[in-house]
Amino acid sequence: MKDLIKRILKEETEVKEMGLSMRKVRVSQPKNYLVKSLIDKEQGEETKSQLKKMTQQCNKLYSQIDEDLKNLRWQDIEFSEKGKFLYVILPKRITNKMKDLTELYDELSENNYTVGLNPLNRISQMAADYKEFIATIWLYMYTDQPRNRTHFPKGLPKSLLGYNIGVKIYRSLLNKLGFIQSGKDATRDVQEVYRRLLEMPDVNAVVYKDSVLLIEDGLTKDEVIDIVTDSIYERYLTKANTKKLVLNRSIIVSSKLLKLIGETRLLNMMYELFYTAKKETREPFEDIGYRSPEQ
Repeated sequence: MKDLIKRILKEETEVKEMGLSMRKVRVSQPKNYLVKSLIDKEQGEETKSQLKKMTQQCNKLYSQIDEDLKNLRWQDIEFSEKGKFLYVILPKRITNKMKDLTELYDELSENNYTVGLNPLNRISQMAADYKEFIATIWLYMYTDQPRNRTHFPKGLPKSLLGYNIGVKIYRSLLNKLGFIQSGKDATRDVQEVYRRLLEMPDVNAVVYKDSVLLIEDGLTKDEVIDIVTDSIYERYLTKANTKKLVLNRSIIVSSKLLKLIGETRLLNMMYELFYTAKKETREPFEDIGYRSPEQ
């Protein structure tokens, strides 16, 4: 009985002490808790405000880049050469904005604050493409030299589609090389690019059933004749045409080019080359095709 009374008294003492401790906690905690909550709230609002400003900056940058890409000229596009590979270089005024957009997008994405981006999908794609293709300079073409047959293995990243940039890249390449040719296995996209180039008034063309030869406007008459001569020579040498070419049927020459060469001279070239090509062994375009500086 005595032990039971002691145990009850002990428990009551512990309960009182516990209650006193809890009261102390309750008295001391609210003030600190409210201050911390207020600080957290202020910091949260400041962060939210900063993220909102970043969102507006990102949207503005995208609009500017979109407009810049629409107004991009083929003369603004340059190439960095490494062997047969030509890496496409876009103007700094565009790539610098892409870099800023990418950094803003990554920051917003890390903070799960992309809901205000517009258009979100295109901004996200541009940021990804910038890191994979633009920053690394991994947008490239290569040519079969000296024939100047063009290849664009990866094509354009998604964020650069819809701006006619493929046509502008090829137009810039034509200006650099003097002439370019499409291959027999050209994709539909490449065929469309060549079709668009054919419509340009400053581009001369020779069109066969399975390929197209484009020649830069402004070359001398002798240079143009050499290019067309070797183009016809190659057709007969490789037996791409086993019969004589027929003007306006198996070979079509743009009017300005035909006027420059002269129809009679062109017909004579086609006739003579049909017989002489079988006896020659020289490589087509070996003296006039583009050669990379490293070769």
